[in-house]
Amino acid sequence: MSPGTSSIDRFELAQAYRETAQTGVLASYWKRRWQRSQEMEVWLEPEALPALSEQQARALYRASGSSRISEFSTNSLAEISDTIDFLLFDTVTLEARFNECVAEDGAYRLAGAGKEFISYLLCLRQPGLLAVWNTAAERALRRLGRYPRSLGKGHLGLRYMDLLDVAHRLRPEFGLADFREVDEFCYFVSRKAFSPDRNEPDDSSRTS
Repeated sequence: MSPGTSSIDRFELAQAYRETAQTGVLASYWKRRWQRSQEMEVWLEPEALPALSEQQARALYRASGSSRISEFSTNSLAEISDTIDFLLFDTVTLEARFNECVAEDGAYRLAGAGKEFISYLLCLRQPGLLAVWNTAAERALRRLGRYPRSLGKGHLGLRYMDLLDVAHRLRPEFGLADFREVDEFCYFVSRKAFSPDRNEPDDSSRTS
């Protein structure tokens, strides 16, 4: 699918996503990622962060799709709480906060926690405003012909802003309710087979 994809192509892809979601094929993904959203949002409230438990921290990490749990477990709960507090509630710009939490030399970087975990927390806190940045999102943007050239280099905070710009355009284009649904849509697109000779989705992976 290229930047010049016609409206009927977009409609067909949106319809394929809706039909697949209705079959329940994506239910396990949503359950793993977002089913506990309301509960987890409470854990992220400023007054609740100092009491964040190890079990809650691990649940957030696993829901984000991050895979280095042993490394993440070396962070103290105080360090995890401080990073989340800075990321979600500090008054510096979003790009600066993101960079400090993700860059190798970032002051709030946690062991085992990359852009997947940090962007998941942002989306969890503000699903109507902030998107997830993970491998599925990158692959989906490439397949849709929307991958920003700047996404692969430079300041990580500014790269996240570039991803947000693209993600904000996907929402109305494909009728997605919020950025949790954008995340699910990107997962769907990243796994869906596309015909090599046509820039349209191939139904062969509908149930994969």
